[in-house]
Amino acid sequence: MPRSEQLDALILGGGVAGLTAALTLHGFGLTTLVVEEARIPGGQLHEIYAPITDHPLAYGCDGARFASLVLESARRAGLPILVGSPVTRVSPRARSVAREGERLRGQALLIATGLRRRRLGIPGERELLGRGVSHSANRDRTVYAGKPVVVIGGGTGAVEDALLCAEVGSPVTLLHRSARFRARTDFLARARKNPSILIVPNAEARRILGAECVEGVEYRTKGSRITRTVKADAVFVRIGWEPRTELLRAHIGLDRAGYVRVRPGGATTVAGVYAAGDVCSPRCPTIANAAGQGAAAAWEMARALGRLKD
Repeated sequence: MPRSEQLDALILGGGVAGLTAALTLHGFGLTTLVVEEARIPGGQLHEIYAPITDHPLAYGCDGARFASLVLESARRAGLPILVGSPVTRVSPRARSVAREGERLRGQALLIATGLRRRRLGIPGERELLGRGVSHSANRDRTVYAGKPVVVIGGGTGAVEDALLCAEVGSPVTLLHRSARFRARTDFLARARKNPSILIVPNAEARRILGAECVEGVEYRTKGSRITRTVKADAVFVRIGWEPRTELLRAHIGLDRAGYVRVRPGGATTVAGVYAAGDVCSPRCPTIANAAGQGAAAAWEMARALGRLKD
């Protein structure tokens, strides 16, 4: 699409919410451009390695398979999608974004940037990513079957990863910074009964050890100055997600956790700017919700652009 062409709608994010909105806007005959930083659109679908069980059209698929189906629909519709370059600036009031030295603008802007995995921010985490540091036991547990592993986190994902690793014969140490867990109670009960899982509450990871690959984790328990070390061949970091809204701070209304504040239909605090999907839905981060919000926001955008009458 020539950059001089006037866009009706600019969509930031090529996950389920963004692509659903784009398809809906396309149906209304509105010129739409999707901007996605990753090389392959699909958003958090690429982080789902287990079979999907909460969506009627994706049931039994893993995330990559369902993403391929969504992208095939986008291809058949001829949706223009820019991929592979980071967005360096977002100007909500101008309804524009900057990337690769170019500025893209629409009459309406949809924020559908989704989430990213929260990082520990400790030495060794980034350096050993892919060499023992992982974010998914569903994907990587068999690589470390029978080997000692550490899981860090206190939510359902962390406890589930501990259970999955124990199932393949790995001795598991589960470190959580608090004594209170946010995990599903049935998962937590199973973990506490499992002799292969050692749960260490009030434990703060300080460093992931290893030169070429993971060798262990240093941690301290609350109230102690003693640094302890647990040997491990792998570390599964499962401490949750955070919204991709760092470029929106001070420009648009966000809640304390950084999620975009929206009204019904996805309208934000800035006129002409909408949001949909996980970036504004901390209480319901699901495929179905992202698709529904993407469609709802598209209808509101079409209405604002004069394609629908109240």
